[in-house]
Amino acid sequence: MRIFWMILTGWLLCSCTANTNNNNVKDSVIYSTSNIPEKRSAINPNPVKTYSETVKSFATTDQFSVELFETKETFDYLIKVSYKNLEAKDTLHVPNFGEVPAVEIKKGAKRPSCIVGFLDSAKQFRESKLIYFEDDKIKIHVLQHYGVFVK
Repeated sequence: MRIFWMILTGWLLCSCTANTNNNNVKDSVIYSTSNIPEKRSAINPNPVKTYSETVKSFATTDQFSVELFETKETFDYLIKVSYKNLEAKDTLHVPNFGEVPAVEIKKGAKRPSCIVGFLDSAKQFRESKLIYFEDDKIKIHVLQHYGVFVK
């Protein structure tokens, strides 16, 4: 009986080792990030991306506006939102994919709203934040958090 338990224990130890070749994980990609500096040498004072939407009501016509600006940090952007004499600021952090970041703003489902995100290395849009107006307030809702694992 003792031999049976020793064989069973040995078999369990061998079968419980971690599988390092997991090909089923779709969003786990490793990139080399040494070629992109962490700080920008020159900051563009103009918006990198702009989204604007005209909202008409009975009495007024208002402009919902979202702009993305470069910051000193290469992978951080300043978000400026304005609507109905209200203004808000937030930041967008883009993961370091080993290439210059590309940010994007897309139209949202609510009116007025937009989705701020970035393009990954496969040029696929990744949603990060939903920006919208509700209850007389500008609201910013985080949709997804992203990160890059580097060995």
